[in-house]
Amino acid sequence: MEHASQQNSSYQKKARPKNLNLLSVKFPMSAIMSVGHRAAGILLFLSLPYFLYLLQISLTNEAGFALVKAEIQEPVVKLFGLIMIWSLAHHFFAGIRFFLLDLDIGIDKKWAQKTAVLVMAAGFLVFAVFSFILL
Repeated sequence: MEHASQQNSSYQKKARPKNLNLLSVKFPMSAIMSVGHRAAGILLFLSLPYFLYLLQISLTNEAGFALVKAEIQEPVVKLFGLIMIWSLAHHFFAGIRFFLLDLDIGIDKKWAQKTAVLVMAAGFLVFAVFSFILL
């Protein structure tokens, strides 16, 4: 019994490194992509009421459709739409990646990092194409 208490006291005295600055930590690309996947999912979920509202207004009558058409031409709404397009693209590509990882495809570290970069690049490519089209 005495040995266990000595072991606990030596464990408590041990200085543990602390790094509270998350900006100084070098995260792997797969971690950044995973956080982006979660953020994209949250953005998509939170934007659903707004898009459903626009759909409801546009389907009521011709004046509602004209109102929604005018609203989506506003610069702030266009920017919001582009962010939602990135969210949808990133969430889609990351979801495919996670599905393949669940099937043990591309699970080794080298391929996991490459597919994370591919997901990030594909999401930004879709964003860039739609930015060019919409703006």
